[in-house]
Amino acid sequence: MIRGIDHIVIAGGELAALADTFASLGFTVVGGGEHPIGSYNKLIGLGDGAYIELLSFYRHSPDHYWWEAVHSRGGGLIDFCMRTDDIRGDYAAFEAQGVQMSPLVGLSRLRFDGYQLAWLNNEIYGQYQGLIPFLIEDETPRAERVPKEHRHANGVSGIDTITLVARDLQLAKRIMSVTLGAAGEAVHDDDLHARGVVYRVGAHRLEYLSPSEERSPLHAHLTANKPLPWRIRFKTTGEARSFAPSECAGVRIELV
Repeated sequence: MIRGIDHIVIAGGELAALADTFASLGFTVVGGGEHPIGSYNKLIGLGDGAYIELLSFYRHSPDHYWWEAVHSRGGGLIDFCMRTDDIRGDYAAFEAQGVQMSPLVGLSRLRFDGYQLAWLNNEIYGQYQGLIPFLIEDETPRAERVPKEHRHANGVSGIDTITLVARDLQLAKRIMSVTLGAAGEAVHDDDLHARGVVYRVGAHRLEYLSPSEERSPLHAHLTANKPLPWRIRFKTTGEARSFAPSECAGVRIELV
């Protein structure tokens, strides 16, 4: 069963620059490690148990799952992962709905302190990438993978909502409703000229929106072929505010 958001992936061309940007926004950034497939990361732990992965590449890796999202589609908030205690069952549910995916694979990351982490996950392909979450189940203790530090100067305590742009809202609704076992709640966003559906999963919300008019900024986003995650809202005990993508390495962030 899917339990909630495990982490979100924010990617860019230079890892040090990403870390500096998010530190300047009041986040506590800690060391991550290297993946043998050419990427490396730094992490931001959250009080709700989720985390932010800041990701870039330490070598030229055009076959990497996220290489195109960073180098051809602009990077920023490119993907999200949900944790499960039954990855094979949830994988089968996605597969039955026709989601294009890799087989389940065992992956690893060598932490900067030398600890070798291991987990099982999949990759999502084609029109589903960034729209349908990839899944993760740990083989080493999850507590070793998730940052222990989760205090931030900006007061952020966890993820409230991920907003995703759906080219085909009915497709996204069908897949997620079946997999989560819930119909979701219909929503309208007048500011974005969009309609959609919200799912509550554990402590988090997934909001799927589709533009209802050509003047919607979501329509322009789809036309530009950007990654499908649109916005991340964080819960905060501090000041509620919004950050423009130009301030956040291409990410739309709201603190609520």
